[in-house]
Amino acid sequence: MKKITVLLSAVLMLATACGKKEQFTINGTLAGASDSVKVYLQKLENNWKDQVAIDSAYVANGKFEFKGLAKEEAKIHFIALAEPTDKVKRPVLLIVEPGQIKVALDSVSGIGGTVLNDAYQALNTKLNELDVELKAIYEKSKLDTAKVAQAEFEKQYEEVNARKTKEIYDYAKANIQSQTGAYVFASRSYLFTLDQMKELFASVKPEDKTNDWMKKLDTRIQALNATSEGQPFTDLKGKTPDGKDAALADYAGKGKYVLVDFWASWCPPCRAEMPKLVEAYKQYKDKGLEIAGVSLDKTNEDWVKGIGDLGITWPQISDLKYWDSELAAAYGVNSIPHLVLLDKDGKIIARGLSADKAVAKLTELLK
Repeated sequence: MKKITVLLSAVLMLATACGKKEQFTINGTLAGASDSVKVYLQKLENNWKDQVAIDSAYVANGKFEFKGLAKEEAKIHFIALAEPTDKVKRPVLLIVEPGQIKVALDSVSGIGGTVLNDAYQALNTKLNELDVELKAIYEKSKLDTAKVAQAEFEKQYEEVNARKTKEIYDYAKANIQSQTGAYVFASRSYLFTLDQMKELFASVKPEDKTNDWMKKLDTRIQALNATSEGQPFTDLKGKTPDGKDAALADYAGKGKYVLVDFWASWCPPCRAEMPKLVEAYKQYKDKGLEIAGVSLDKTNEDWVKGIGDLGITWPQISDLKYWDSELAAAYGVNSIPHLVLLDKDGKIIARGLSADKAVAKLTELLK
C-alpha cells in the first residue's frame, strides 16, 4: 500500500509540474474602459476561416485576464471586444504559448511577454514605423505637385514599400515552421515574388498546408508558374459585352504583340490608367499591337458602361464573376490593373506592368 501511495504521489507531482510548464496567463489592459466591457479570447478554427470564442472576461479597473494550458504547440488566437470601439476596431492577434503574455488594447495595440509574441510585436512595430514613413512621403507629394518632385516621391515610396515587404518576408521565412509564420505568409503572399512564394510554401509544415488559404495559395503559385515570363500564353475563354463567345486565342499568337489588360469598371486605379492605354492603342494598333481586355466586373451593364465612359475600343472578354473570375485565376491575378504582354507568337514577355511601363515597352518594340 505504501508503494502505491508513493507511486501515486510521484505521478501527481509529475502531472503538476507538466501542468505548470504548459500554463499561460494573458494579462490585458484596455485604457479608459468601463467595468462592463466584455472581452473574448478567440481561436483560429475551421481551416483558418473563423475566429471562434473559447473564453470571455470582463474588464475591471482597465484590466482583464485569461488563464489556461497551452497543451498544443503555439497557436494563433485573438483578443476581441464584444463591442468594438473607435480605438479597438478589430481583433488583435497573439500567440498562445506557455508563459505570461501581455496585451495592451489601444488605437495601436501591443503584445509581448513570451518569445513568439515578442517576435510578432517586433514585426508590427517595424511595420508601423514604415507606415509612418509612407504617410509622410504621401503628405509631401500632395504639397509639391511638380512632375520631377512626383517622380522622386514615387521612388521614395517604392523604396520604403520594398523595405516593408522585406520585413514581412524575413519574418515569414524565419517562422515558417510555426502556425504564425505560415499565417503571415498566406495572408501577405500577394507581396512576394513567385520565387519567394515557392520557397516559403515548400517549407510550410504538411498540417498547415491542408487549410483553404494554403490550398488557394498553392493553386495561385501553380497558375503564376504556368504564366510566368517566357511561357506560352494560357488561353482564356469568356463572353464579349454583346454575349458572344470569345477567347484570348482569337488574338494571341496571330503575329501581333498583345497586351492583356485585367481590369474592372469599379476599379479606380484601372480607370486612372486607362487613358494611357487608349492613347497607346490609337498610336500602335496599326503598327502591330492588339489589346485584349479581361474584365472582373460583376454585371454586364456596369462593364458596358465602363467601356463607353473610358473610350475603350479594343476586344473584351469576361465571365462576370468579380474576384471569383476563373479568367483572372488562370493567370494568378489577385490585384488590378494587371497587364501581361505577349510577343507575336503568344509567348509572355512581361507581366505585372504599369501602364507607363507597358507603353515604354511597346514604344521600344514598335518604334
